[in-house]
Amino acid sequence: MLQALLHSKNIHRLEVRTAVAFILGPLLFVIGSVLQMSRLASGAVLLAVGSVLFTAGGWFQLQQALLAARNLLKDTHRWRWCGIWCALTQSIGTVLFNVETFSAWGLPKLNGAPWLLLDVAPNILGSLMFLVSAIYGLLEVGHGRLFVLQPRHLGWWVAVVNALGCVLFMQAAIAALPVDVAEAAVLDPRVALRATLLGALAFTAVGVLSLAECSEDEIQS
Repeated sequence: MLQALLHSKNIHRLEVRTAVAFILGPLLFVIGSVLQMSRLASGAVLLAVGSVLFTAGGWFQLQQALLAARNLLKDTHRWRWCGIWCALTQSIGTVLFNVETFSAWGLPKLNGAPWLLLDVAPNILGSLMFLVSAIYGLLEVGHGRLFVLQPRHLGWWVAVVNALGCVLFMQAAIAALPVDVAEAAVLDPRVALRATLLGALAFTAVGVLSLAECSEDEIQS
């Protein structure tokens, strides 16, 4: 893996741009979450910018999937469509996180119905979209099977670690469910921040694994 990671990359390749976006975006989430947990700063701007990079990565990934889909119309294996559904649902999730993070940054004192609409709902729906995308990702790497064991393949690790990150983001969203709408109070803000941090670390690892995967075939040939 290290050899593949250090191998020279062409930033004009879609898969390389996807990997870089999925490294930088989660890294900003990591830093932002640490700042919020330590109360050194709000970290909201870093989460907002990080969400934009997440969206860029999702768009690049969707472009890759659409390019690969040109030959799928005559393919009878349904699992081959999972790549498109994975990229599409993840992209929708990233856009929802854009709404949530920019709301938290630009309107930090929001409460009541606007808070539910711009913060809580996008967070929950975005996390659900991420979970759905994780399932499609696992089905794609497993050729239609949800649970397979292929530790020698980087693509399998990408799907598994990505699924872990999605589960952690879902945990963060659940911990951020409202308990007092008028005061914009949530169930457990510490758990929400910790799960966001751990999820972001998992997604950073996904980006690194994906970057290595870009050169996997070249190293093996």
